[in-house]
Parts: sequence; structure tokens; C-alpha cells
Amino acid sequence: MKGAKQLLALALLLALGVLLVKWLSSTFRIDQRKPGELPGPIVYYEDTTPGHTLGIGDVARLPDSLFEEKSPCCSFGRPGGVIWLRFSYTNRDTAHERFLVEVVNPSIPKIEFFHLNGRNELQHYYRTGTTTGTEKFSFYERPDTHSRNFRFPLGLATGSTAQVYLRLSSGTPLYLRVLFFEESFRVGHHQWVVDVLMTIFYVFSALFLILTAILIVASREPFHWYYFLYVLCTALFIPTHLGLGFAYVWKDWPAFQHIAPMALNNLRLIFGIQFFRLFFDLPNSAPRFNRFIDLSIGIFLATLLLQGLPHSSSGWVFYPFFVFLMLFSLGMIAWLIHRLITRPYRNFSWLLTVIALNFIGVTSTSLQYLGYGSAFFDVADWLMYRFGIADTFFLSPMVIGAFFLEQMLVFNFAVRRYLHLIEKNQKTQLRIAKAREEGLNALILGVENERRRIARDLHDGVCVHLAAINMKLDTLCDDKDVGPELGKKMTGIANEIEQTYREIRGISHNLMSKALDKKDLQTALEELCGRIQQARRGLKVDFFSNYPLHQISGLARIHLYRIVQELLANVLKHAQARHANVQMIADGKQLLLSIEDDGMGFDFRQRSADGIGLSNIRTRVEVLHGKLHIESTPGKGTFVSIDIPEETLME
Repeated sequence: MKGAKQLLALALLLALGVLLVKWLSSTFRIDQRKPGELPGPIVYYEDTTPGHTLGIGDVARLPDSLFEEKSPCCSFGRPGGVIWLRFSYTNRDTAHERFLVEVVNPSIPKIEFFHLNGRNELQHYYRTGTTTGTEKFSFYERPDTHSRNFRFPLGLATGSTAQVYLRLSSGTPLYLRVLFFEESFRVGHHQWVVDVLMTIFYVFSALFLILTAILIVASREPFHWYYFLYVLCTALFIPTHLGLGFAYVWKDWPAFQHIAPMALNNLRLIFGIQFFRLFFDLPNSAPRFNRFIDLSIGIFLATLLLQGLPHSSSGWVFYPFFVFLMLFSLGMIAWLIHRLITRPYRNFSWLLTVIALNFIGVTSTSLQYLGYGSAFFDVADWLMYRFGIADTFFLSPMVIGAFFLEQMLVFNFAVRRYLHLIEKNQKTQLRIAKAREEGLNALILGVENERRRIARDLHDGVCVHLAAINMKLDTLCDDKDVGPELGKKMTGIANEIEQTYREIRGISHNLMSKALDKKDLQTALEELCGRIQQARRGLKVDFFSNYPLHQISGLARIHLYRIVQELLANVLKHAQARHANVQMIADGKQLLLSIEDDGMGFDFRQRSADGIGLSNIRTRVEVLHGKLHIESTPGKGTFVSIDIPEETLME
């Protein structure tokens, strides 16, 4: 129900758009005659004589009853002979006028143009392959920049009448339109509009190709490759279908003009279908329809190979291919409508609609190749006429317009998908970082708990036993039965036990840090600096802080305390320093912790950081999201600085 409402809304919007265009065009259009419209009816005669030997004189003498009217002009299927077209025009203006007769089908291999006056006398004659004279009409030398159609000049004096005959010969289904222009309009305003439209199309196609290539490098998703190849093949197919290929690539080779558009059309369909199935995950979301897609791709690939054979233009290849292409397009349209109604893609309704329009254009093109008119599908032709522009494109404008819209929509969705993946990856990385941080915190808390347990065991177990042993030795030393020499030895042992007791007790205190439990961080650090200073004669340790240490959270307090403890332990054990300075400075929204000594220093590049007891420090700095920086030179002391953001200290 929801999908049906969306489809109805899309249909209403399209209908409103068409009505708006119609109203605007009727408001601004002055001339009611369609640009390019023939001045009268056009009739045709099919020459089926053996060898098609009828000439212009023979055809001009044929009675009118043998000619049939063709409206709209002109679809002939696959003609059995040569087609002759005829129309007439009388110049009723007061001055000599020049006109252009344009045949809209760039792929017709043989065209002859005859201009006869009112007495059936030949005035002008042009044919494909002519390379002499002022008007050159070889197969590839044509004056139209984009559509590459044949345009034949027709000059008429005031009051004179012209009988125009066109002789067409084609071995494939024949579909064309014959247009009639004033020369100044066709090569002026109309040509300018066509040039602008096609230039916009080419520029946007090139832009989308470049942006898609960048997207491929950034995202590395397979379906972007298929989209890139689809855009590339379509951007080549459209100008090839319009006739630009033979102008620059396969000059004067008409046979290849029938192969190239079909081959490029096959390739663009294959790549477009592959992109479509991957983008919408058809193997999982629609497995049955996906099997139909597999079969269709196989048929398109087989046809692509057959088109390269010399007999590829024969009916047994040509007709089945376009019949299947039309049926495939209709099947795609039906499936898209069904999907919009039953299982709508909330974010892709417009995209699916434009894809459906694209396949409508493909169906129209297939009908052209089969030799049938596509007036039912040529809504774009009507719109162009309403704006005073003639449709001089052999390819259905709906294909070009739908492809243009499709490029913008698909690229928009692809970029949104890519940005969504980036956001998703960022969230995943944040979750991983948070989980890692929580793991490190849990590990450090476990270490702290283990420190406390070991400290309690040392204090309550080993220290108590050592104190008891020491008391027993003191008692033995006071015993009168013990000789002086033995008493002296026992006193020495008691002193060693006492020293061991003090060291173990100091280790227990360092592990447990009762000062940090009972006092604030600043007091605990000051006492730590005092103990380090007392541990060795000649060492002076200064402590300064202007940071509100009392605001730091419990776990961050432990990290800071242990970092300072580890660094001062390194100073005590390795530096042989006389002076050490500990500072905790408020620097904007971060804490700058620095410890500097005037000891022996070391070459940091040649010495392992883990080898000097910095492994635990690095871990704690990482948990605090800080940055550790060490500067040291042999003989010049060591400077360690740590930048820690304020938010991690206050969590």
C-alpha cells in the first residue's frame, strides 16, 4: 500500500511537470508550426523491380496512385527493394529562399537527393559518396555537428515549386524522419541550441566519469567499476548512435555503423545490469529475478560475439536480438513497477523511476531498429516541439534525458552510500577504540588490584615473618651463652634482615600507594618526590603544579601517579642526576606533564624504549589519549613531556 502511494505520487509529479512544461511552452511559443515540419504530405514508392533499375525519370512519370502516404514518416521494416520518398513545396515568399531537407538517420548507407521543378526537370542532384563540387556528401562528411544527419540544400525563387525525391537503399530495417527547415533557422538558432545541449551532455558525462573514477579509488567497491563502465559505454553509445563514430573513427565504412551502436548498447546493458544487481543486492533480495538477469546477460554476451561476424546483419541475428531486447526492457519495467508497489525502496523511488524511463527509451530504440515508429514513446519529441526545437536526434531523446538524470541520481546515491560507509567505518573504529580503551583500563585496574594484593601479601606476610626473625635474632644476640664472635655474626645477619625488611616494605608502599588512597593527588605526588629525593644522597627533586589536580577523576589519578612514579624511578636508577624537576602545567584545555633531569642522558634512537621501563608509561599515556615526547642526548640529561587532553582527565 505504501509503495502504491509512492508510485502514485511519482506519477502525479511527472504529470504535473508535463502540464507545467506544456503551459510554459504554449505561453512563450509564437509560431504554431512545428520546427522542421514538412510543408505537406510525404508519399513513398517501393521499387521492387529486378536490380532496382528505376531512375528518377521513371519514378517522376509514375502515376500518383502508385505512391502511398506515409504518416508519420517513416518506418518501413526491412524493405524488399529501394524506397522512393516524394514531397513538394512552393515558395510563396516575395524573395528567393534557401531551405534544408534533413534526413534523420545517420546510418543509411545510400541516399540520393533529386530536386525537380514544376515541369519535372532535374535542378539539383546529390548522393552519398560525392566528393566533387561545392556540396560534398560522402558518408562521413556532413555539416551537422552532433546529429550527423544528411542535410540537402534546396534553393527556390519566388513562386517556384520544387518536387523533392529521396532514394533510400538499406539492407536493414529502415526508420527515419524527414525534416524541412529554413536554412537560416537550422544553421543558426536551432544549431546553437543543439550544440549547447550536447555540449552540456558531454561535459557532464566526462565529469561523472572523472568523479566515478575518484569514487572507485576511494571506496574500492566492485559495483562502482560497473557504473563507471556503464557510463563510459553509454557516453560512447549515444554519439555513435547519432553518427559521430564514422566521422572520426571508421570513416566511410557504413557497414560498421550498424555494428558499433549495437555492440556498445550490449556492453552498456551488461555493465548497467551488473551495477543494478550489485547495488540493489538482487542475488539475496530477488533470487528469481536475479536468475533472469543471469540468462539475459548470457544472451547479450552471445549476441555481442555474433554481431562481429560478417553475417551479423542478417535477420536471424538482427531481429531476435532486438525482439529480446524489447521484451527484456518490458520485463525490467514491469519488475521495477512491481518493486515500487510491493516492496518500495524508501530512498530509491526516484532512481527506480528514472531507470524505468531509461528502459522505455531502450524499448523505443528497439522498435526503431525493427522498423516500427515509436510515436507512443516519443514524449520527449513532443516536449522539444513545444519549446520550438525540432528533434534532429535519431536516438530517442528519452534515452539521452533518462541517462542524464540517471547519472545524477546514481552518482548521488553512490556518494551517499560511500559517505554512509565512511560514517559506519568511523563508528566501528570508535567502538573498537572504545573497547580497546576499556580493555586497557580493565587491564590496568587488574594490575593495580594485583599490586595491592602483592603489597598486602608482602606487608602482612613476608614483612611480618622478617620482623619476627629479626626479633628472635636480637633475643639470641642478648643470650649470655652466645659467644662474642657468633654474636657479632648474628648481629650482622639481623642488620641484613632489617635492610631487607625495609626494602620490601618500601616496595609494598610503592605498589599500594596508600598516600594516593588517603590524600589528594598533589599531596601524593609531593610525598613521592620527597621519597625519591631521600632514596639517594645528592639528588634534589622539585615539584610544581598550577593545574587543579583535585578535579581529576579516580582512574586518571592512578595513571598520572604511576607515570610520575615510573619516570622518577628511571631517574633514580639510570640517570645519575643531581637535580630533577616535575611540573604539571595547565596549557589551554590540556595538562602538560614534564619531567626533566640533568643526568647522563642516552641516545634514544639506539636504545629500546621498552628497555628503559617506558612500556607501562606508553600504555597509560595511550589510555589517557595523550602524546608522549622524549628528548635525550648523552651527557645532557633527559626531558620527557606528556600532553593529556582535559576531557580524559575529568571523565
